[in-house]
Amino acid sequence: MKKVNEQRCKKGFTLIEMLVVVLIIGILAGIALPQYQMAVGKAKYSELKTITKSIQEAVQRYYMVNGTYVGANKNNLDIEIPNTIWCTFWDENTTTFIACEEVIFGEILAYYVLRESGLPLYCVAFSSNETDNANKLCQKETGKKANQASCSDTYCRYNY
Repeated sequence: MKKVNEQRCKKGFTLIEMLVVVLIIGILAGIALPQYQMAVGKAKYSELKTITKSIQEAVQRYYMVNGTYVGANKNNLDIEIPNTIWCTFWDENTTTFIACEEVIFGEILAYYVLRESGLPLYCVAFSSNETDNANKLCQKETGKKANQASCSDTYCRYNY
């Protein structure tokens, strides 16, 4: 009779054992989640850069066909632009840019290229502070320190 009771008592896990396992899983998840989010952000930013460069090439094809950049927009270029990415063509001083933006890490990240040459200009993070993930990603991508361009009530624009 004693052997039957001993076998019955040894089945299953104790509450302490279960709590330790849950605690270990929670610690591992807490360490892995930020790394996963940064990896996803890098992938989205790489896609943003690729699409921006593709748009620049499409704008060049538009110029070769029409002899002007005037009128080039996402509706008459020969490429598809995903709905999650917003792109514009604009002039600032003497340099003409193509700028594409996407929400990454809950903040807006933008990538700028020169319209004519396609050379990258800078990464821009519209972020609430300089230590946010969007700014960290821009800093890693460019190897530069942030230059705070302007601020509003909700965010600051950081150029890299």
